[in-house]
Amino acid sequence: MPAQLLMTVDASVRLTGLGLLAVPRNEQSVLRQFVLHTKLLVTLTFPDGQQETMPASVEEMSRQVEAETGPTYRDIYVLLLESELIDDVPVGTEITWVGDVDDPFALLR
Repeated sequence: MPAQLLMTVDASVRLTGLGLLAVPRNEQSVLRQFVLHTKLLVTLTFPDGQQETMPASVEEMSRQVEAETGPTYRDIYVLLLESELIDDVPVGTEITWVGDVDDPFALLR
């Protein structure tokens, strides 16, 4: 399976005990092709070129946005990165899907 770009990171938030939430720049990201809570194996390519591969799950969050009638909320799909090895995901980091978490050969590709 060729790697598929899932998102370019706009923001990230550490959720104590859960992992790191990565928020996409594009709210209509390709993450919507997955069922919520799907486990994926992803590779992060940081702006400096360094890469890390880790499991993640597709989640949903509400984000406040400005509208003509005032603030409103929009549901967006995000990735919950399951790694204690990184503290932050810089803006501009690209996250690609490299396989399913239960695929034993995903890291060999």
